[in-house]
Amino acid sequence: MKKLLLSAAFAIAALAGYAQSGSAPVSPNNNSYPNPGPGLSDCATVLVCLELKNIIEICPPIDVMCAKFDCKEDYNCGEELEDFYGHKTSNFTVSSNRDFNVTIKSSSPNFLYVGSGVGNTIMPSTVLKYNLHSNGTGGTNATPMTWNPLTVAAAPLINSGTHGCNKPFSLKFKADPGWDFAAGSYGIGVILTATQL
Repeated sequence: MKKLLLSAAFAIAALAGYAQSGSAPVSPNNNSYPNPGPGLSDCATVLVCLELKNIIEICPPIDVMCAKFDCKEDYNCGEELEDFYGHKTSNFTVSSNRDFNVTIKSSSPNFLYVGSGVGNTIMPSTVLKYNLHSNGTGGTNATPMTWNPLTVAAAPLINSGTHGCNKPFSLKFKADPGWDFAAGSYGIGVILTATQL
């Protein structure tokens, strides 16, 4: 009986202490613990590496321009070449991450001849003339004349084109063979080269 009374006395004293402090007893199973503050955190780092290489591209890789000589005026005055759709310009773009130059040359000193004509079939590349019709590259026109003869030596076309994507320019071609060559088909390649500075 003494033990029971003693236990009751301790319980009453504990309650009285909590009552004086204004706090209620907290059970270990009670979820009303004070908030410990923001949660813990950690971090990780990703190292990113970029490898940039110099690139240059000239488009289109191939174009076809033609002229038909079928009257006296064509032979007397020469003919500007046209594409399949009748356009008299051959359009190109250069994409480069560095400034660039463009040169032009023929693929051979003479035209290739196909036909059965009688007479002179050795037509030199200089019969074909070129003109830098438009230049949106940011560079300067490096051609000496309006119409320039095509040769196997690379000739400057554009100097110091500005780096960037799809920098445009266009060419016109004119053939002036005169009356000295046999009838038939003549063809030659024109090589445009864009080179980074």
